[in-house]
Amino acid sequence: MKSNVQLVSRSLMLTGALTLGVLAAGIGRSMTSSQDDTSTMGGGSIASNLPPKTSVYSSQAKTIRSGSAFSQAQIDYFMEIAMGAEYNQESAPRIRKWSGEIRIQVLGRPTSADRTTLQTVIREINELTRGSIRMQITNRNPNLTIHFAPESRFKQLEPAYVPVNFGFFITRWNTRGMINYANILVASTGITQKERSHLIREELTQSLGLMRDSYRYSDSMFYQSWTDITRFSDLDKALIQMLYMPELKPGMTQAEALRVLTTAQARSR
Repeated sequence: MKSNVQLVSRSLMLTGALTLGVLAAGIGRSMTSSQDDTSTMGGGSIASNLPPKTSVYSSQAKTIRSGSAFSQAQIDYFMEIAMGAEYNQESAPRIRKWSGEIRIQVLGRPTSADRTTLQTVIREINELTRGSIRMQITNRNPNLTIHFAPESRFKQLEPAYVPVNFGFFITRWNTRGMINYANILVASTGITQKERSHLIREELTQSLGLMRDSYRYSDSMFYQSWTDITRFSDLDKALIQMLYMPELKPGMTQAEALRVLTTAQARSR
């Protein structure tokens, strides 16, 4: 069977140059898959000599408000992050999301701080998704694996890995758009604990179906340039909540998803 491979997230080369599209072998052509589904992948690595960032936007913008409905700013950002892939765009991007249990197996050499971070992120995601999915760490029948290993071993752990990234993920979904597998790689050497904690949070969150990056909000987990932030912004939380609304179905087109979100927004007025 065949699956299309798409590169979605950013890649920062170790020299410090920002690479906006790393087209590895296999991107844009079919690859064999035992799951008869579609795959997407992405990652982030660290460039220590990047210039300091200037923050033009903030996720605490006045247009963003809390409550059961979402603001226009939140909806706009969701459509930017959740629809399609960062590179090799689909002609008709659709919602991709999990359903039910996400059984996480931890492999390799995580530190105690890595495990603590992973448990924290899992707890936050479970709270934000309100029962739509349930993440837990287990060794029984995992459908998401997270490897802690040197970057030099990444290609062995994930054949689709694109160098050079210190964090990387690949997800697969079925014909209905439901994600059923993810593989995450986090470097165990060459980066600080804070940077690794950031990558754990980023790659796990993007593997939920929020697969694109943006320059719009510098305090967002989905910010295109390298950061080492270790918490979700209020806007990030809204995006996770939005994706896992029961009304937002896997496989929905951009127009269908927008109709659901704007209808909910109108009803709240």
